[in-house]
Amino acid sequence: MSAPDAHDLDAPVGDSDPLGILATAEASLAHFDAARADVERLEIPYPPTAVRNVAVCGMGGSAIAADLVAGAYSERLRVPMATIRDYRLPGWVGEDTLVILSSYSGTTEETLTCALDATDRGALCVALTSGGKLAERYGAEDGVPTLVLPGGLQPRAALLRSLVPLVVVLERMGVIPAHAHELDEARETIAGAVAALGPAAPTASNPAKQLAVLLRGHLPIIWGGELTAAVAVRWKGQINENAKLPAMVGVLPELDHNEICGFEGVAELGLRPRVVMLRDPRHHPQILRRMDLTRSLVEPHVAGVSDVTAEGDGALARMLDLVMMGDYTSIYLALARRVDPGAIDLIHRLKDGLATAPFGRTAAS
Repeated sequence: MSAPDAHDLDAPVGDSDPLGILATAEASLAHFDAARADVERLEIPYPPTAVRNVAVCGMGGSAIAADLVAGAYSERLRVPMATIRDYRLPGWVGEDTLVILSSYSGTTEETLTCALDATDRGALCVALTSGGKLAERYGAEDGVPTLVLPGGLQPRAALLRSLVPLVVVLERMGVIPAHAHELDEARETIAGAVAALGPAAPTASNPAKQLAVLLRGHLPIIWGGELTAAVAVRWKGQINENAKLPAMVGVLPELDHNEICGFEGVAELGLRPRVVMLRDPRHHPQILRRMDLTRSLVEPHVAGVSDVTAEGDGALARMLDLVMMGDYTSIYLALARRVDPGAIDLIHRLKDGLATAPFGRTAAS
């Protein structure tokens, strides 16, 4: 059965995106500004000197914000920081741990279960949510400082609403250095990306549309390293949810110790992968060498390799430059495949199934 004809990416979107995923990307600058203004008004009663380590509890789009921030500030983090994608908190979480409970819906069961544990341990909790039980129980009843996010967005489309507050909270708590100019540059990067990658920019001059055309009909494999490692994970998730395609993600240098060998068997499996390498001009010199050499070794086994290089001065701006490129590419890939980028039917069916049984505190292992 042949694939349907691709959608013309320069044609009006029309009813191809009923939930407005593309329109939300177009509104990224407004989301950035509103998130920054809202979090600067949030009262946080904890002294910065109290924080010994940081745990960000979240899943999916709420968790990737923490990974992205940790990647952008990895060399400047003043205390250890971890993203917890689980029902249980690590044993090291205690009264001197800043626990950020991040759930856009406020109903994510893994995050709510961690919230029970974090408050019992007397951790320094801050919640980022649009409502649900997280806002009602922990914000209103338990007094956890809570930034109430605007509702009505798909969680993956609310990245900036979670990421910007996370940066500001970490700055205020002394976890990362406070540099307002980094957020200012990040804002300029987002504005530039919307102009260069938005639907008004034709395919002939729009790199996101061009990459979406190249990826159509292939298994996307996204590679990153250091600052771009978490960005690669974001790309994979966006391709999964928006374009409704499987995708693989790999991180250098680790993938050179295992994954690279698997490409010798690609033809036998009948796969048609295409690799996207997310590059940062400030990669460690050995990462840059590995990317070049790894590309030369796998290129004969795949449909092609595309390089996407971050632009910008500060790490936050370079990271967001690549995030915006990935978000737009995944949406255009959905439109090119004539699938609704907003629908996530399998996730809803999974949640409906889980809702038939109650959840709560799990037994200690």
